[in-house]
Amino acid sequence: MVHRRALPEPLQHTPFTRAEARRHGVSRKRLEARDIVRLGHGLLASSSVDTGWPAGFDEPGHGMGRLSLAALARQFPDAVYSHGTAALVFRLPLPDIVASDTTIHLTWCSGTGAAQRKGITAHRSPVPEEDRVQFRRLPLTSPARTWVDMASHLDLTDLIILGDAIVNRPWDQDRRVDGLATLAGLSDALLRAGSVKGVRNARAALARCRVGADSPPETLTRLALVDAGLPEPAVQLKGDPSDRFAPAADLGYREQKIAIQYDGKHHRTASQQASDANRDAWFQERGWLVIRLTSLDLGQGFSRLIHVVRRRFEAHGNSATA
Repeated sequence: MVHRRALPEPLQHTPFTRAEARRHGVSRKRLEARDIVRLGHGLLASSSVDTGWPAGFDEPGHGMGRLSLAALARQFPDAVYSHGTAALVFRLPLPDIVASDTTIHLTWCSGTGAAQRKGITAHRSPVPEEDRVQFRRLPLTSPARTWVDMASHLDLTDLIILGDAIVNRPWDQDRRVDGLATLAGLSDALLRAGSVKGVRNARAALARCRVGADSPPETLTRLALVDAGLPEPAVQLKGDPSDRFAPAADLGYREQKIAIQYDGKHHRTASQQASDANRDAWFQERGWLVIRLTSLDLGQGFSRLIHVVRRRFEAHGNSATA
């Protein structure tokens, strides 16, 4: 049996660099032992260290977990994670081609030299203190600044989806809590960034971002209705604003009594289906038209929804154009 000298306590539970190992008196030979894993980017770790992401996180294209990113950040104290790398840490929705990016994005905020290293996409740009955060113990551009940075990498629709996800008020234990930023926060970050690449795209997206979209398909539903020439639906439309127990529709039109619900994957459970049935019954008993959408509607460009909503507007004697 091979008896190896234990690594120093500070190195046992996190990735580290060779320089850090030397500072703790670890020999080169010890670092070549089989229980030491090479993670890339000059990082090593004990094979007993879990370097992945917690449950629920999609594996990023660059393959580096939070502990590895934290160790890498120690090498570059003047930089922050940015662009798609920051967005994935915040668990924000990105197109597959961006989410699968195999490089790590770092932005150097000062005049210091940016690291030109394989696997790292280096950016140099002023990042005011208001646009930097520590999240999951990582130095990151704020969600709002990340949105600004992604304006030159995403098309208009994907940037609206990203903005909606940032300003959304998500559910937490049956109540809504504040999102990662506000619409005003996105605007302020854009102003602080100045004439960055993609600024026109960002301005156009900001005008169409809304609070309350619980998923990218809900954002796409809203955009499809507007792009079809219909009035913009309200988001998280409460059936009766005066009744705190009244359900809300994902999207809807109060005057025409149209409640639109998008059924994502979480709607497949028995408890959620029962809740959905009670919600739909509440609207239907009061004369509302309930339209439930699925991924099939998404794949068909919401053509059925657009047709039904337009007919409902006409039946109510309303113009079916915005």
